[in-house]
Amino acid sequence: MLNPKPSRPPEAASPAAQRLVLGGRVQGLGVRPAIYRLASFLGLAGSVRNTIRGVEIEVEGDAEAVAQFARRLPEFMPAGARIERLATEAIEPAGATEFTIVRDPQNGPLGTRIPADMRVCDDCLREIFDQADRRFRYPFTSCTACGPRYTIIERMPYERHDITMSVFAFCQPCRREYETPGNRRFHAQTNACAACGPEVWSVTASDRSSLRGDDAIRAAGSALRHGRILALRGIGGYQLLADATCEQSVSRLRELKRRRAKPLAVMVHSAAQAQEFAKLDSMELELLDDRSNPIVLADARTDRTLAPSVSSGFATLGLMLPTTPLHAMLASDLQTPLVCTSGNLEGETLAYEIEEAEKDLAGLCDLWLHHNRPIARPLDDSVVRGMDGRSVTIRLARGLAPLALDIEDAPPMLALGGHFKNAVAWTNGAQAVLGPHIGDLDGVACRRRYLDQCEDWQNLYRGSPRYLVHDLHPEYYSTIWAQQQGLPTIGVQHHHAHVAAGMLEHGWLDRTVLGIAWDGTGYGLDGTIWGGEFLIARAGGFERIGHLRPFRLPGGEAAIHAPWRIALSIAAELFGKDEAARWPWGPAASAKLAALLPILDRPTFSPRTTSAGRLFDAAAVFILGREEAGFEGHLAMLLEATADRRASGEYDFPMTSGAPFQLDWRPLFQGLLADRIQGTAPAVMAMRFHRTLARAAVRVWQQRQHLPVVLGGGVFQNRLLVELISEMVPGLQRSSFGRPAMIPPNDGGLAAGQLAVAAAKIREQV
Repeated sequence: MLNPKPSRPPEAASPAAQRLVLGGRVQGLGVRPAIYRLASFLGLAGSVRNTIRGVEIEVEGDAEAVAQFARRLPEFMPAGARIERLATEAIEPAGATEFTIVRDPQNGPLGTRIPADMRVCDDCLREIFDQADRRFRYPFTSCTACGPRYTIIERMPYERHDITMSVFAFCQPCRREYETPGNRRFHAQTNACAACGPEVWSVTASDRSSLRGDDAIRAAGSALRHGRILALRGIGGYQLLADATCEQSVSRLRELKRRRAKPLAVMVHSAAQAQEFAKLDSMELELLDDRSNPIVLADARTDRTLAPSVSSGFATLGLMLPTTPLHAMLASDLQTPLVCTSGNLEGETLAYEIEEAEKDLAGLCDLWLHHNRPIARPLDDSVVRGMDGRSVTIRLARGLAPLALDIEDAPPMLALGGHFKNAVAWTNGAQAVLGPHIGDLDGVACRRRYLDQCEDWQNLYRGSPRYLVHDLHPEYYSTIWAQQQGLPTIGVQHHHAHVAAGMLEHGWLDRTVLGIAWDGTGYGLDGTIWGGEFLIARAGGFERIGHLRPFRLPGGEAAIHAPWRIALSIAAELFGKDEAARWPWGPAASAKLAALLPILDRPTFSPRTTSAGRLFDAAAVFILGREEAGFEGHLAMLLEATADRRASGEYDFPMTSGAPFQLDWRPLFQGLLADRIQGTAPAVMAMRFHRTLARAAVRVWQQRQHLPVVLGGGVFQNRLLVELISEMVPGLQRSSFGRPAMIPPNDGGLAAGQLAVAAAKIREQV
């Protein structure tokens, strides 16, 4: 990096001036200081400012220096910044004598991207662990390359005056850093130190005793070391921490949080420690070290285990590095992996305000570790998974959200997502964005948080929707709310939205694709429950060309948590009710069998579905002998974890003729049950089941090889299934294989697809 020298008045014989506007990921990342340094080095005058369009630059001086500025600009961009649009125009020199960073108030729709939160950088970590540094053990140390962004922005452009840090006035040393061009905290909007910035304090649940500053941090470490549960206020809200090697602590946390079965994320102090507990390939290590700081799902090691309750029987482990200096200090002090999970009761919203946390988390923790940096909006941790050589987002949240979407020429709209794993998407006419994970819209608190986010986007992105876009399910809260607002609404079929999200991901909105949409449940055009669909889709519409053979869901949604009901339905269709009743069901099923058998043929109580997700549940019951599920997809995840990739063979899964065609699962289950009776190992049966479904998907595609294929829906969170399909795809077709990536394939990405479909429908009507 070149050392900047002071700006000087242009003295060139051939003066020139140019205006440049940068769009993309260009705010909140130290872009303006980098531009200042480049302009100063080249002896150019002018200015740089954040605007609602992006970063606007004006430079003037020697013509060759002006031309060199534009050429060298990309190489001077800081890590994490990305120029997606660059507009340049020649202007008349204004006679400027220096280069300055200016702040402009702006109105109108926001056109630039809002920066995401970033984990603490290595430079800041070195400072907090250096006893000679003035920021030694200061938990809010940050710079232009790291720290909170999205969670503290109150309005754009990104300036100190417009973030929650504005309540903290600079001390003289911090102001000097902020105003010195050669300092790496030059125009770092989050700059602070112990003398002028936020502070941390602890409160015990037992006697309400309190400590402040580093004493509070050390007390929190001591509590964790002695098996206690800590509620820590992070960047986007509270997290519950416990010693991940202590089974008593972890099982107690599970019980108090009411988290029956889902695995718990683990924070480690370094990538080296992560490799002690998981098998991480190069891509997974890269994801773990990424500045977005997601939870990375990886295969757990069997030779070095954590407390059994961490993974709850799964072969994968969710790992993350410390997000903030506060996390880093705790991890370093303890040198032991820590469970780090959302600060809430299972199914409730994330606590993020201090009073709210002390009320909602009372009884869940032994100690609170608070701080007084205001959080503008709550945000959970992101979750990603390496899959077929790329990163796939399972939960879009801190560090990854808000996610820019490539949807142009659309009027202001708000897409409301579905009901489960809800997230919303919006366009203000200047840009389109997918927002962060909110959660399931069952409870009052989550619905309130959902409405808060719907309002927040209008304030932050300066737009009001002309249309509300919703799922077709008439009982979804999002659908009901949309229809009560008095605005024009656009309904989008659930599986079309999944496929459209994949088309958007791959830049195929102008093409017709074969969409394979496999998930748990989605409302079909015929009023039945779809979930194993083959669609010929374009952005504005689709044709359902095939699906899985329908089967009954005894008790409707109750079958999600009692998958033995689905297995009973499958067995009854294969062998009849009497024979199905004689299957060696476990105690949970046997006790309710007599009551359930009579309703198998009654559509009101046993609706038909084509759900691939529920088919996984039935297979898991027969293969694993499990009858109950702790959460949706629980048994499917166990089935994937059980499968032995080395096992050979598959089952018959024929395709019927007709339109739409059906994939007939009856021979599949006949073969699977024959294996079960013969004593075939569950790992072999699980692999054969996965390979059978992968083969069927590829077989359908091979009949329509002229079309690109898009995988969408929660079933394609399954790494084994996606990679089996990928292995079966001929090399010449791989460029037309639309696998999941940044937009979550589950319902967390539904709103992105809804937005794309609605925009296309509006264009077609014009």
